[in-house]
Order: sequence, then structure tokens, then C-alpha cells
Amino acid sequence: MLKQTFRHIQGIGERTERRLWRAGVTCWEYLLDHPTLGSLPPGLRDESRFELERSLTALEKRDAQYFITKLPHQLHWRLYPEFSERVAYLDIETTGLGTEESMLTVIGLHDGQRPQVYVHGRNLEQFVRDIDTFTLLVTYNGKQFDLPFLRAKLGIPLNQAHIDLRYPLAALGYKGGLKKIEKRLGLERPGLVSQLDGWCAVVLWRYHERGESGALETLLHYNLEDVVHLPALLAEVYNTSIQQLPFPVEPVTPPDPPPIPFQPDDSIMRRVLADTGRLPAVGE
Repeated sequence: MLKQTFRHIQGIGERTERRLWRAGVTCWEYLLDHPTLGSLPPGLRDESRFELERSLTALEKRDAQYFITKLPHQLHWRLYPEFSERVAYLDIETTGLGTEESMLTVIGLHDGQRPQVYVHGRNLEQFVRDIDTFTLLVTYNGKQFDLPFLRAKLGIPLNQAHIDLRYPLAALGYKGGLKKIEKRLGLERPGLVSQLDGWCAVVLWRYHERGESGALETLLHYNLEDVVHLPALLAEVYNTSIQQLPFPVEPVTPPDPPPIPFQPDDSIMRRVLADTGRLPAVGE
């Protein structure tokens, strides 16, 4: 889909891009070979030629960041699957929303093969080394929260290309929290895990710090439930968006989420839900 995209060219908006498509200009090379199609004014025609030549070079160099900086946030999905070879799906847990007063507790990462976790006091430094091997990062609301938090707490640039699914999902009419969107798309979680939220994650970390058995494993399971559904959400964004195009594009196959290697503890979940007011207290 990336080579059918013209919105990264300065001066080309949604209507001009669709005019090009209707004129049969559905890839970069075709516009370079037929510059008069689409009735672009001479100045924009020259700008398009220069930009598309730069774009082909950036694509050859596998420079995903080049396109992220030029495309609107709601169109970042167009980099997929062109840059799907090294994707990291990310979600973090913290003790609060502010980076100064809060602590990073857990990072969940899924590379499309298996999920893994990085935990405060154990192996966060390993994340700093591992994340450099990825070309593309995918999050939900990571632009506003996850990535700034990681930069502040770990001192790393995280300058990879980044698809924040919040924006293309909103453009498709899916707004609100991640779990609400997952439910609308049939990605519901089993049992009590479906009732946990960010505040529950904070309380679970407190339980873990007190040495309560099962609290950390429950927290890690909760975190990875978010992470392992991100590939399916990205596939949903891609497949739904290409259906709105005036030319055919091959859809991607939504992946099945991998098994999560941590088991949540029902008794711990009931206690945390009671402590946070999500369920009546145990014994009531």
C-alpha cells in the first residue's frame, strides 16, 4: 500500500490523491512515467517527481522513519506490511501517569512470534538492547504515553518508525479505550482478566512489592493481553482501510494471538477488583 500512497508529498491532500487514483495513477513509478496524468499543476508535478525519487531511495534503504515523518498519523498504517519484517508491538505498565513521580514496572513486547516481558528490578536493561533490533513499533496511544515514558525512564531515543493504532482506529470510528475497541472487534478476554484495567495493574504491582504470590504473574498476563492483540488490530485497520480504496489491494491475514506464558490468579484478581471498587469485597 505504501507505493500507492501520495499523501506524503507536500501539496497533495486526500482529494488530490483520489484524483490521481481515478486517473489510473496507482503507484509511484506510474506517476514518474506519466507526470501529466491527474492534472497536477506544474509546480506540484515537479515536487511530486522529486519526492517520489526520494521515496524510492528511502524504501530501498528500508528507512521507515522517512515516511512516518511525512504522513498524517491516521495514515501510518500504510507502512504495513511493507515494513513488517521487524515489528515490535509494545505496551507498558507504570505506577501512574506522570513520568516524574511514577515508575515503569513492566514492558510487554511481541515480535510476531512470541511475547516477552521486561520487569523493573529484573531485566529492563535487556529491553534497551533488544528494542534497537526493530524497525517499526506498534502501540495503542503510545505516542502520548508509552514512548515518552520509555524515553524518560530508560534514556533511549526510540526513533524507529511508530504506528499508534489509536489514530487510524479513530478514523474508522473506533474510539475510546483499547479494551472497549477490542470487545467491539470480537477480541474479548476470558474470565476476570477482562475486568482488569490500568489502576488494577498499579495495585497488582503493589501486591507484588509486598511479596504476594501470583500478583506479578497476573500483572504480566494482563499486560500481554494488550500486546498480543495489537497485531490483529493492525490487520483490522489495514484490511478495513483498503476496502475504501478505488483499486484492489491484497488484504493481510489477521494473526491468531499466541499463548501467554503467564497464568493469572483468580483469587488475586478478585481481591484487586474489590480493592479498586470493580467488584464487591471478598466475603461480602
